[in-house]
Amino acid sequence: MIEKPIIDQLWVLLASGLVLFMQAGFLCVESGLTRTKNSINVAIKNVTDFGVATLFYWLVGFGVMFGASFSGIFGTSNFLVAFNGQGGWLSTFFIFQLVFCGTASTIVSGAVAERMSFTAYLVNTTIISLLIYPVAGHWAWGGALANTGKGWLAAHGFVDFAGSTVVHSVGGWVALAALLLIGARIGRFPEDGPAQKMNPSNLPLAMLGGIILWFGWIGFNGGSTLALNNAVGPIIAKTLLAGAIGMLAALFSGWLKHGYAEATQPLNGSLAGLVSITAGCHAVNEWQAALIGLMGGLLILPTEALLEKLKIDDAVGAIPVHLVGGIWGTLAVGMFGNPQILGTGLSRIDQIGAQLTGIAVVGAFAFSVAYLLLYLLGKIHPLRVTPEDEKTGLNISEHRARTDLIDLFFVMDHQKQTGDLTYDVPVEPFTEVGQIAERYNEVLKKVRETLDENTKAKAEIIEAYTKVQFEQERAEKLLLNVLPEKIASQLKDNREVIANSFPEVSVLFADIVDFTRLAHKFRPEVIVGILNRIFSVFDELVEKYGLEKIKTIGDAYMVVGGLPNPLSNHVEAVANFALESQERLSRFKLKTGDELTMRVGINTGPVVAGVIGKKKFIYDIWGDAVNLASRMESNGIPGMIQITEATAVRLSDRFIVEERGMVDVKGRGAVKAFFLRGRKP
Repeated sequence: MIEKPIIDQLWVLLASGLVLFMQAGFLCVESGLTRTKNSINVAIKNVTDFGVATLFYWLVGFGVMFGASFSGIFGTSNFLVAFNGQGGWLSTFFIFQLVFCGTASTIVSGAVAERMSFTAYLVNTTIISLLIYPVAGHWAWGGALANTGKGWLAAHGFVDFAGSTVVHSVGGWVALAALLLIGARIGRFPEDGPAQKMNPSNLPLAMLGGIILWFGWIGFNGGSTLALNNAVGPIIAKTLLAGAIGMLAALFSGWLKHGYAEATQPLNGSLAGLVSITAGCHAVNEWQAALIGLMGGLLILPTEALLEKLKIDDAVGAIPVHLVGGIWGTLAVGMFGNPQILGTGLSRIDQIGAQLTGIAVVGAFAFSVAYLLLYLLGKIHPLRVTPEDEKTGLNISEHRARTDLIDLFFVMDHQKQTGDLTYDVPVEPFTEVGQIAERYNEVLKKVRETLDENTKAKAEIIEAYTKVQFEQERAEKLLLNVLPEKIASQLKDNREVIANSFPEVSVLFADIVDFTRLAHKFRPEVIVGILNRIFSVFDELVEKYGLEKIKTIGDAYMVVGGLPNPLSNHVEAVANFALESQERLSRFKLKTGDELTMRVGINTGPVVAGVIGKKKFIYDIWGDAVNLASRMESNGIPGMIQITEATAVRLSDRFIVEERGMVDVKGRGAVKAFFLRGRKP
């Protein structure tokens, strides 16, 4: 082993301190992105896992990673490494590699947060620092300490400068194995609804953690030169550039998807950019670094969507950031790395092949070993806390870490369950929680007084309430048959004017063809009965598709989707209503043998809606979009559903739409019209 100059050792020690400080960054990120009831547990894991990693990496891991190589597979010396009498470089190199090991271990912490038992997590850290990280590290970095033989991956040309695969993807693969074994948090993926997002407890703290990680990455990538030379500055500059571009890519892609700047996207996007550039920061130029960071940030959203679809519950986004970012960054070395700097002697295609080989074998090794050992551990000791402990929170269940606020909640919860309000909650003086407890006791006193007074009049109140409730229910039912529930609520609030603008709804007019002529063949009460039967069926379809019936005028029927309650799929809902109403109408057969057909017109656009009149009021809509929908019906063809171009554009992906051509519309001139034929298979 060649002793390094003191200035190089000083730089690597400083870089080690920066990487160690990343533990604080991970602590802040993970505590901030998880719920308050688990934040202490997350923090304790980030503190203790480095202690566990230090012990086992010193005992075995360092030797497996950097000892004399056995066929490029694992090291066979440098166990229980002795620092005295070995020169300063051995100790410095050990420290730098130790903090990398700690980083790989702590990546798992955030992913499995809020349900993995503390004991199982410590065993998992032991597995990483004792076996998984050292073996994978030997394959890629073996021989870096001394001329002890290259790892087999490095010998085949695999390059991972600072650990996109060796550190980050290894942590990500282990996290994925653990997630598959322990499952999702309670309530994250309900059986009867969409995935639920768990609200973070402290986003500013998480953002602070992200900044700390940026700071630590200066040492992570810059220190991987293992010397203070001219490459350090460019490496750090390209690292920060990739992180910034990754942040912006994730921010704006999330903005486009959600319609607003989602809070966690820039955080995870920046970290994905940093992870992605880690493998090749020494061998790419600034434009390539920016592109690598850009792709790292853009991969966040689709990876999160895939995990959600597969019902894999990654609490903080460790898989998109570290696993996927690490895979992309390692592959990017083969795609963009300068062959002269890489020094492998491989062609571009061969270099990409070498990178893919490294990604695959390290991934397979890390995932399979972690999955197998954690599965066996689960047979001996539960990997996951009980549902009761998970609901209570791991702060208490795992560490008995109670606070004044938690104690107050316990007392309040007891009072809620028992209904016993005869005693006050304890007051801790001179604290904010104590002030809350004092106010709560004042409220309790007033509640007790009120309960005593109400007991005397309880029977009278119950009797009066029953009568009022009966009358109110009758009035409610009557009102809801006239107006939408939301509008009825506004009317009951005595609003002077009830009117709203809606930027986009879908309006449908339907008219039974030649019904007036057919009506002459029947008595008036029979005609009313026929219309009642037909429109009752239509009313059922309105409820089925979440639409709003506006009114009927004789044998015409008007319905709208998207108001007064917003309906994201209002165009499809109205189209389905039109198709099914046509089909249901075709079943009606008059005694005369006549069959009933309808003309239907649909248009999509903005409208104004409101309540007209003080007596015999109705809820109606106005606007050019309404007029055009009416013209689509009146200029339509019996038995056909005629729609405007605005509606056709929104339906063309899922429905069969046929262009009719230009139709002369009163007040509008020639308008392009389409026929809605049915649903696509």
